[in-house]
Amino acid sequence: MLVTSILLRAASHPYLADHEIGGTPVVPVALVLEWFAAAAADRPKPLVLRRTNVLRKISLTGFRAAGDRYAVRREVTGPDLGLTLVDDNGLPHYRASVTRNEALEPSAPWTVPSGLRPPPRLNTYDGNVLFHGPAFRSIKRFHGLSPTGAVGVVVGLRELGWPDDGWHTDPPAVDGGIQLAVLWAEQVIGAATLPMSVREFRVHRPGPFPGPVRGFVRRRRADALSAECDIGFVGVDGVPRLELVGVSLIARPDGATR
Repeated sequence: MLVTSILLRAASHPYLADHEIGGTPVVPVALVLEWFAAAAADRPKPLVLRRTNVLRKISLTGFRAAGDRYAVRREVTGPDLGLTLVDDNGLPHYRASVTRNEALEPSAPWTVPSGLRPPPRLNTYDGNVLFHGPAFRSIKRFHGLSPTGAVGVVVGLRELGWPDDGWHTDPPAVDGGIQLAVLWAEQVIGAATLPMSVREFRVHRPGPFPGPVRGFVRRRRADALSAECDIGFVGVDGVPRLELVGVSLIARPDGATR
C-alpha cells in the first residue's frame, strides 16, 4: 500500500478559505477528485475514476493554525486500484477505484438542454445555495436551465489566481460544473443540495483548462430529496476535456430552499 500525505492549512491552500460553511473551510469533492487523479496518474489513459463516494465531510478545523492532515491510500488488488482518503485517525472520508481494461461507454454529444430558461436570480452566488468566495466563483456566465439540464461558461484555476503547478485536473473548474448542477437541482427538487457520489470521473485531457469552457448539466433522474445528472466540460474546439457521469446530489440537511 502506498500512502500520500496532505497537510491542509491556510499557508499552503489559501483558496480553501473561499469554500467555508459556517466559518469553517470544507474540502470540496472537486479537490478530492484531483488528489485521486494524481494518485492514479500511472494508470492507462484516459483516466477514469469510478464510484467516488463521500463517506464523511472534511471540515478543516485547524486550517488557520497547524493545519489538518489527510492521506490518500493507494492499494492495488489484481487489475484494480483502490483509493481511500483518510484523516489523521485513519477514518475514511472518500473512496474511489480505477479498473484496468474496462470498456468506456461513449457519452452522448453535449448540447444545450431543451426549454432553456434564464437564471432565476441575478446573483448566482447568493450566499445560500452557492456560498462560494472569489477563489471558487467559477461560473462566469450562467446561460440558464430547464428540467432537463443547465449550461454556462466556467473558468478554471488560471483565471481564478490559483497556483499553476503540478495539477492533474482543474479543481475550481470542476467545482464550477458541480455548482451548475446544484443550481439545476435546486429548481428541480426545490432545495439546495450537496454532491455525494460520482459514478465516473473521466479525464480526457489532463491538466488545468487553458481558458473558459462551456459547462453542461444533463439530467438523469430526480425525486423529492435527490437528483442525479451528468456534467461535461467542452472546450472551444468542441471536444470534452472532463466528464462527470452519474453525479448524485442530495438535499442539504440544513433545509435550505429556494
